[in-house]
Amino acid sequence: MQKQISTAIASLCRNQPLDSVFRLVKTAGFDSVDFPFSTFSNSPLSPLNQPDWKSWVRQLYDLTGQYGLPITQAHASWEQGIPADWHYEAPHDLYYRTMESCRAVGCRQLIFHPLRQLERVDSLSMRQRIHAYNVRWFHDLISAAESYDIIINLENTFDSHHVQKPGDPPYPYTTAQDMIDLMRDIGSLHVQLCLDTGHANISAQDIPAMIRVFRRDLATVHLNDNYGRISPVYEDLHLFPGYGRIVWKDVFDALREVGFSGVMNIEPIGELRTSSEQVRLIQLKAAADTLRALMNE
Repeated sequence: MQKQISTAIASLCRNQPLDSVFRLVKTAGFDSVDFPFSTFSNSPLSPLNQPDWKSWVRQLYDLTGQYGLPITQAHASWEQGIPADWHYEAPHDLYYRTMESCRAVGCRQLIFHPLRQLERVDSLSMRQRIHAYNVRWFHDLISAAESYDIIINLENTFDSHHVQKPGDPPYPYTTAQDMIDLMRDIGSLHVQLCLDTGHANISAQDIPAMIRVFRRDLATVHLNDNYGRISPVYEDLHLFPGYGRIVWKDVFDALREVGFSGVMNIEPIGELRTSSEQVRLIQLKAAADTLRALMNE
């Protein structure tokens, strides 16, 4: 059976009504969407921060049925980080609301970025401190994840602010072992892993090897391409697969080897929102066709 393909819609939602976004994605040939709850919760005026937020979620669910585009994964907010003074802040109410929203729209896979502080991580003790904070923070969410039957998907990251120097330990949560350690130390069957191939490529990781290490713990993928580390340019370009330097045959071979059964998901670049609707459709359809061709090869 042909594997399903999906696309993130965060870049499209910033200047298009949801109805037209779903219509565009369906016309382009995708089977499902990666929904950005993060985009709809990042300001006091956002729908998830309003008193009638449950009504908005019901309307969203109706859209998925109208267009036959289920939400197969979603992004939680990434507004919260490790405070500069390191005092502990439990997860905001927003995260619990997002989990309830996922349940309401029939989505189980909720993507979280590990919490971080933006300074140089130049010692093992600093890495351990960051790790302990993350374990405590995510552990606080487990009871809600169990209640709503949501899988917390931990996504690998990268040194986006270029704070590391030669000789420093790897930036936290860039390696397969870091991600496995975080998942296991949180200690719940409601925690699995999300692999962003673009983040891994920037961090000079062996992507097929990461897939083989994650194996059955790999719940979701973000199949993004780029040119690797090209400092001082921001490298997380979110190119469509085949438009950068990642060797996709090796990636798909590894996914088949470990029996990955999830949806093949891409995350279009933010600049897509600046194109006309006609050009957006051409680009998204080309991305869908390219992704299916690479999978078949």
